[in-house]
Amino acid sequence: MARNTKEEQKRLQEIAERLYLADESLTQKEIAEKVGITEKTLGKWINDLGWSEKRKSLLVTKKNQLIVLYNQLEQINEEIRTRKIVYDVPQWLLKPTKLKDEDGAEYLHYHEYNETDYPVKIGNTPTSKEADIISKITSSIKKLETETNTGEIIETGIAFINFIKPHDLEFAKKFQGYYDSFIQTKLK
Repeated sequence: MARNTKEEQKRLQEIAERLYLADESLTQKEIAEKVGITEKTLGKWINDLGWSEKRKSLLVTKKNQLIVLYNQLEQINEEIRTRKIVYDVPQWLLKPTKLKDEDGAEYLHYHEYNETDYPVKIGNTPTSKEADIISKITSSIKKLETETNTGEIIETGIAFINFIKPHDLEFAKKFQGYYDSFIQTKLK
């Protein structure tokens, strides 16, 4: 394989980086084949240029995390809402008592009681542990909705570069170089 010029190598790096960041289902081998480089070269670029960190930031975007947190919150609330109510009936009422009939034969006698006459042991309200979990999830949601993370910064930059490309390709290329440097500083 002939050595590429610096300009050609830069172009191949950009293509490989886009494929690596955009589609996590592609293997390194598939990306290398599409771009026309070796797997070893791609692996070197991934390590040396910090693409793994960028990819993680993109995968752990605010949007994805919020979906996960809202799903967890919904699941906990659904479990609480639909669980069976358990009353705090004394144990001695739940166990049968051995009695003897007139002939001396033993039999089991079950006490009659109305379980709703006793306090609720487990109900459709959260326990203190569940309330703590709900509070922590809600706090995480609020934090994510009000803060900007690296993944979001990358998404915004990519959208902006894609917007500029049809209007001024040279500026878009120049801006992308600066933006990549900016992202590198955010990842450190």
